[in-house]
Amino acid sequence: MVEEPLRGWPTRNVPVMGLTTGLNVGSVLLWAPVLSLIMRDLGASDFEISLAAALWAAGSALVQYQGGRIADRAGRFPVMVYSSYANGLSLLLCALMPSWIPFAVLYAVYQAGNAMQSPTFSAFVGESVPPERRGSAYGFVEFSVGIGLILGPLIASRLIPVIGTKALMGVSGVLILVAAVIRHMFLKETKPATSGTTPFRFAAVFKGRLRLVLLIWITFNVMLSLTMWGPFTSLHASDAQGLSKAQIALFFALGSVVSAGSSLLAGQAVNRWGAYRTLAASMGGTALAFIFWSAQRNLIWLGVGYALAGSTFQMAMVASDAFRVAAVEDEIRGSAWGAIGTFASLTSALVIPIAGAARTALHWSAAPFWMGAVAAVVAVWGVYRLTLEDRRSGVV
Repeated sequence: MVEEPLRGWPTRNVPVMGLTTGLNVGSVLLWAPVLSLIMRDLGASDFEISLAAALWAAGSALVQYQGGRIADRAGRFPVMVYSSYANGLSLLLCALMPSWIPFAVLYAVYQAGNAMQSPTFSAFVGESVPPERRGSAYGFVEFSVGIGLILGPLIASRLIPVIGTKALMGVSGVLILVAAVIRHMFLKETKPATSGTTPFRFAAVFKGRLRLVLLIWITFNVMLSLTMWGPFTSLHASDAQGLSKAQIALFFALGSVVSAGSSLLAGQAVNRWGAYRTLAASMGGTALAFIFWSAQRNLIWLGVGYALAGSTFQMAMVASDAFRVAAVEDEIRGSAWGAIGTFASLTSALVIPIAGAARTALHWSAAPFWMGAVAAVVAVWGVYRLTLEDRRSGVV
């Protein structure tokens, strides 16, 4: 735990993580929305693009577990810092590739770096502050992410016609390397003394209370993949609501602004009501907001729907960060979340094409959002059961 206070934080880890994460997100959004088009320009067919995306997802899911094990044994700092260097360098090299195959290989390195950080990121922030400040810490980091979500696409819209998307990917690589240097200089290790002292086996996530944590995380990620994270929001907006690409981008920007503004409030909600309650409420709210939004055709109500979805989604993200620290003990946190994240990612990868097939077969554009609502109900039930189990065992 760092002892130097910085602007009201008991550790400088939180503002440094907020700054660098916002920078990373904004820089990635300089090119990420047109990644498929970059691949196509490099000679990849649509099938090859889909195959590469599937392999990236599968590889990232498998890497998560190893990232968590390394974090428990060697510490959070090396995972967060050295994978950031790998991310920046791989994107910089991607920008120089003349064809899609070496591009895809290098991009897989970038995806693996992100996956390595996944089970560690929330732990790093949460372990940097006392438990009563975790909500505020996550809210601050997510607020920074929201700023990146707003500024990245706006800057890209200005620069793409001037220097092109591959050049922007190179710029993104440089910015991520800058963020890695900042992390290297200012972050301090947070690994608890007991971390890694208890042996962890992959099968442990199917036993005891971890089975409920696994259920919650899988269904939560499925819900996100069928709503905010998946491809179905833009497809529904175009096919069922008749919005143009420009209008979709405008509404997405509106949602991002609301998300950024709600992050700090979400942190206060976690501080007051706890991670479990806030996560359950925000998961249900996100599912309901997308169902409401999907039924709208009037532009004003569409805007209301986007705002509701953006605010509840952001509250869910802040609460889920706090949940990751609260739900798993120090000794196995990195390894457990690596294993849980692997199963959640693989399940989401399978559910998305199933939802797409259901959408087509039923001729019902909103089908994925209702499937997401079912997942949310299961996740909320899981949180309720976990709360009861923790109370019986004296954990909470």
